[in-house]
Amino acid sequence: MSDRASEKITILGLGIMGSAMARTAAGRGLQIVGWDRTPARAAALASDGVRTANTAAEAAADADVVVTMVADADAVMDVMEGQGAFAAMRSGASWVQMSTIGVEGTDRALRLAATRSDVTFIDAPVSGSRAVAEQGKLLILASGDRTRAGAAVQRFFDALGTTQWLGPAGQGTRMKLLFNAWIAIVMEGVAEIAILADALGIELQRFEALVGGGPLVPPWAIGKMKKIAENKTAETEFPLRWADKDVRLALSAAGEKRSQLPALNTIDALWSRTVERFGGQDLSAIYVALREGMVGAAR
Repeated sequence: MSDRASEKITILGLGIMGSAMARTAAGRGLQIVGWDRTPARAAALASDGVRTANTAAEAAADADVVVTMVADADAVMDVMEGQGAFAAMRSGASWVQMSTIGVEGTDRALRLAATRSDVTFIDAPVSGSRAVAEQGKLLILASGDRTRAGAAVQRFFDALGTTQWLGPAGQGTRMKLLFNAWIAIVMEGVAEIAILADALGIELQRFEALVGGGPLVPPWAIGKMKKIAENKTAETEFPLRWADKDVRLALSAAGEKRSQLPALNTIDALWSRTVERFGGQDLSAIYVALREGMVGAAR
């Protein structure tokens, strides 16, 4: 690999997470090129030192590392295969797939990657919100051939946060499904506690102050309580629609064990009813959906 000053990192997909990652990596001295289907997203990063490209293939050409950070598996395959980004990659480059696309989606990406032995595929979804990405404190769940990926990939990861290498490609995605299932269960619990607090006439801030910092509630959940208490659920860190998608990915990957996951199945059934109205809002907006009676338990 080339030295840091000349390494080119391309990020395909500049939504909430992709843009935060691009901004952070550029701010830490890496040469970042960005592309998005919506040109305005890429243009908005120019003042942050991110160069833009007109097409996905143009962005991928001559890059040391090509990162995909898009909505789902179909979008990954469209960008890399349909729009020619994968074919445009130079020999010796690494494709770092960081979108949350589930086991089946990752298998599709692996099959495409296998058609070029001169490109290294790294499966590396992340755990963390936009704010965490902007702080360079993401947890990167990397899997694949770490040695072959080389220094450029590791330097990019180091700019974004902490990396855990988990084994062969695909293990990162499997771990991410556990993370997101855990987040969904905790978020549903936070939302229902907020509803119960309303019913009991207790201010959520008071409950938050008592449990915050203790062993019962992780800091992430306290942050979601604050968003609910301060009526900021429309300020999106992680969209509810993507959280709902991730629950479905986890259930799909569970296979025959799906019937043994009643909480996740219930969350899937409840959340799917809210996506049309609240899908673009923060995950914590599930509280508003509960409060307004859009979802409810069977009596």
